Amino acid sequence: MSNSVKWNKNVNLQENFYKTFLNEIVRLESEEGIELFKDFKRSKHYKLPSSGKVGFRGRTLTNPLVKIGLINSARKLSSLGNNYLDSKLKPADEIEKILDLDKDNLLYFRQFMKLRIYEHNSDNYFYNYRFAIKFLSKYDDVPQNNLLAILESIKPCLSNDELEEIISKYSQVQNGNVSFDEFFSSTFSRYMISEEKILEAKDMFNNKQFSDENFAKLFSNRDSKKTSLLYKDFVLFLIEAQDNPENNDVIPHLYKLSRNSKIKKAFGAGKIPIKISKNDTTKTFLKNNSGNPLLGNDHYGKYLQFLFSKNNDLIHEYSDMGRRAFQVTGLISFNNGLANLNNKWIISPLLEILGDKFSLSGNDSYFEYEENDDSFWFSDTTLTEIFSITNNEIEKLFAIIGKNFNTKNISEISKLIEDKQENEFREFVEKTFPKEKIITILNNIIVRNDDEVFNEVTDNATIPTIYEYILTIAWYHISKNKSFKLLDTFQVSLDGNKLPLTHRGSGAGDIEIKSDDYSLLIEATLMNMNAQKRGELEPVIRHSTNFAVDNHPTKTQTIFIANELDDNVLNIFRAMQFVQLNSTYNSNISISGLNIFALSTKEIVDILKKEICDIEILEKINSNLNSSPAYINNDWRNNILFDIFK
Repeated sequence: MSNSVKWNKNVNLQENFYKTFLNEIVRLESEEGIELFKDFKRSKHYKLPSSGKVGFRGRTLTNPLVKIGLINSARKLSSLGNNYLDSKLKPADEIEKILDLDKDNLLYFRQFMKLRIYEHNSDNYFYNYRFAIKFLSKYDDVPQNNLLAILESIKPCLSNDELEEIISKYSQVQNGNVSFDEFFSSTFSRYMISEEKILEAKDMFNNKQFSDENFAKLFSNRDSKKTSLLYKDFVLFLIEAQDNPENNDVIPHLYKLSRNSKIKKAFGAGKIPIKISKNDTTKTFLKNNSGNPLLGNDHYGKYLQFLFSKNNDLIHEYSDMGRRAFQVTGLISFNNGLANLNNKWIISPLLEILGDKFSLSGNDSYFEYEENDDSFWFSDTTLTEIFSITNNEIEKLFAIIGKNFNTKNISEISKLIEDKQENEFREFVEKTFPKEKIITILNNIIVRNDDEVFNEVTDNATIPTIYEYILTIAWYHISKNKSFKLLDTFQVSLDGNKLPLTHRGSGAGDIEIKSDDYSLLIEATLMNMNAQKRGELEPVIRHSTNFAVDNHPTKTQTIFIANELDDNVLNIFRAMQFVQLNSTYNSNISISGLNIFALSTKEIVDILKKEICDIEILEKINSNLNSSPAYINNDWRNNILFDIFK
């Protein structure tokens, strides 16, 4: 196409095109059980943007990619983004290796270590992820709401010393000497309001200058001045109740206003801000609310409460996004509402060694850092490069870690670290996903009770990804000797809570188990029978071929698992016993046939219930192989299943 040709801009047609595109994805995923991109169910409830907002959704959806440095503000791929898409991220350095992070974890971990939160009107910034890492290196089992409230309230103008003081000061909360609310108020209240606003608010209340303009200026609402005037009604009725306790006419007004969602959000952090019933008199109302800052003697306290509630609302709005983002790094967990640092025994000594290199704030050009495509922010960098960690410092770290294992041998330390992480993960699986729970989850997947599956596992991953994760754990329970590394079998990225995020998409099979007893590839799908021939036949054969080549001369087994099985697909799999197949990595290497069996999800559930072990299953499959090419019947699996379940 000629460079001179330009299409006329029509954002409404673009909007309709993308709406149709998303609906088609939903239809295909629903009818054929395939995962084309991600979960697009939200498009079923899609609404066109209001006038002036066309295109806003697209900018909003790409913001996370900008914030992580994969694209720039012009929505063009950065050098980092290109490397990530091409699977060419720099390999893990010596420290990253022992943290056992996969490609997705590694990307977020590195970028968050460089992520700066800039002040809107200066070049001051602070590192929020670094702060969280350092904070959690000092404290265990921190209520996640406490950590997130602190992170969302820090101002970029704070110095390193001031941030260190916040971390140190929290010990009073951890020791039970002060409540978190007391700590939070004393630490952050002075940053929520300027001296100018304080004087304006005090002047308005002292002189009772309650004009609409004055009120809307202080009790502002970004969406509507009308809402600011609703705040005014609530505040003035509170003042009237305090100034005239004999006036019971204010009670019905306060009762109604206190239950208004906008009032609850502005003055009660989403809850009813006052104790009040329809039967109250003004005097009983005042008595029941003694100690409530909204009814203090100084009416200026009402403004402070408004600011605190507004800040809490912002914290609530953004903290969930922050929690999910931090989990993706694999280093911070939020199990049961408590924040903890994973691999703390590695991170804590590393921070001690880095010292001032691990800065929490600074001052540097925003434009050069976030608007310059050649900046450090958009580059593909390892942890060692980010902090200029020397070989001597790495040796110090390994020496400290080695003391915990009573060894100075570096290679032995790496092996001991792997064993420790594997044992920790097995303990997690045994506690969080016992066999009975796995059976329940698989039964819900069979009937596609997706909401319950999300509730039982995680809402951070799609159902196909969760299916792979749960089947991996199911085989762990089925395994008799468990002589394989469970962590290495997963082909899904895990978050800081050890829960699934997304399929790694490395071109390998879904679940690869290499034990002392066998090499097994499990291929899993939620495609229905009509879609399996088109969507699964070639990938399963290709993955099985490459798996067999990679593990030669060890014999390999593939098991295909789905909710429903298509006889045509299974028959072709069976016929692969007598077909020579070439590796897709090297066409000069081939194998003489494949052993591919199939089990339904329900059959996996029955195996778990009957406590049939992996050794028995594989023995029955292999003892029923054809010795020479033969006609493949639809019922070829029946005798094998009978032997397995008898």
